[in-house]
Amino acid sequence: MGRPFQKLALADAVGALRPGMKVLLPPGCAEPAAFIQELCRQADRLAPLTLMGGLLLGDYPFCRPEYAGRIRWVTWQLMPPAVEPWERGQVELVPARYYDTVRLFNRGGPWAPDAVVVHVAPPDRHGYLSLGVSVSYPLPAAREAPLVLAQVNPRMPRTLGNAFLHRSQVDYWVEADHALLEYPPSPLGDTERAIARRVAGLIPDGATVQIGVGAVPQAIMEALRDKQDLGVHSLLVDHMLPLIERGVITNARKWLHPGRMDICEVMGSQRLFDFVHENRLVNMEPSEIVHDPEVVGRIRNFISINSALEVDLTGQVNAESVGPRQLSGIGGQFDFVLGASRAPGGLAVIALPSTGRGGTVSRIVGRLREGTSVTTPRYLADYVATEHGVAALRGKSVVARARALIDVAHPAFRDELEQSLPPTS
Repeated sequence: MGRPFQKLALADAVGALRPGMKVLLPPGCAEPAAFIQELCRQADRLAPLTLMGGLLLGDYPFCRPEYAGRIRWVTWQLMPPAVEPWERGQVELVPARYYDTVRLFNRGGPWAPDAVVVHVAPPDRHGYLSLGVSVSYPLPAAREAPLVLAQVNPRMPRTLGNAFLHRSQVDYWVEADHALLEYPPSPLGDTERAIARRVAGLIPDGATVQIGVGAVPQAIMEALRDKQDLGVHSLLVDHMLPLIERGVITNARKWLHPGRMDICEVMGSQRLFDFVHENRLVNMEPSEIVHDPEVVGRIRNFISINSALEVDLTGQVNAESVGPRQLSGIGGQFDFVLGASRAPGGLAVIALPSTGRGGTVSRIVGRLREGTSVTTPRYLADYVATEHGVAALRGKSVVARARALIDVAHPAFRDELEQSLPPTS
């Protein structure tokens, strides 16, 4: 028997929750702002409430000091507004790669939700609601959850593919007509563009590219304007649109779903939301498909491009912390570099500026300091690119890879890094 799909006022929908529940929220541009505001308003009644999810774009109001002891945030992806709350104990970090979150935060997992909130487009004439810009972990979780609450928004684009819940799978819904949160483009400088030119040289025509968000990924996409028949996997962002319009991204040579992009998250502006609405070029799939290294490993010429905070001379990649101070999470980086290592013609590229803090510190370091997280182990990073060059690491000895990394470090720090070479050098 199906669920009632009953329309309620927002306060009444949140009123269906009980104290002590674990509630899973969708991420990114699908963040359900109306629900979050009401969850905070009812915090006293719902305490101790556990909210769970990935990357949010809002200001994390439930992590403010006044909600300590009433709401805790459980996440695998810290964002800047949640770092201080994590340090004072209001946030719990689960060190998990994105592929594993589908099982960890689902029925039978250690963080099985009592309720899942989804942000959806209105149902079609057959009763199907599209999860729009985010299906990654919310869709599998909603299909298994004891209680499903939907924020139905006419401004949510109706994306296609494996993106749907039927109304019979939703308990209660509320109407919320407001703009989606947007992920704005990043300002680009000479450093980002120099890195992008280096990385573009590694990407052959016909490759399928996975790339993240931020200034360096944006610059890299802009540097691919003369490539041919590129494909896209995992994430769709604004700076891919000019390449689609130019005929650079055609997905014609993709192994998986030729002619279509396989996407689990759409992050960008209204222009991007308009593009994906009922667009058959965009095939939405949950992270259990898109992030699966076994699936990725069958995509010929799969190029994974990710960023980092620092890389040490052994090739260990830290994209998460400054020493023991956690700033981010594993995200999908490990999923994709592992998949790239298995893919015919696959490559894993780590792209980062050579310095940080206004040029005062090197981001190529002798050794990761004690307490630092290793996001990608040394044996999976094929190339490390900075504005000074590209270090090819695959198959090289410890000493050879260290020297290659020193060559792409900022010249001001190379002598110091030479002192960190292995003693056999």
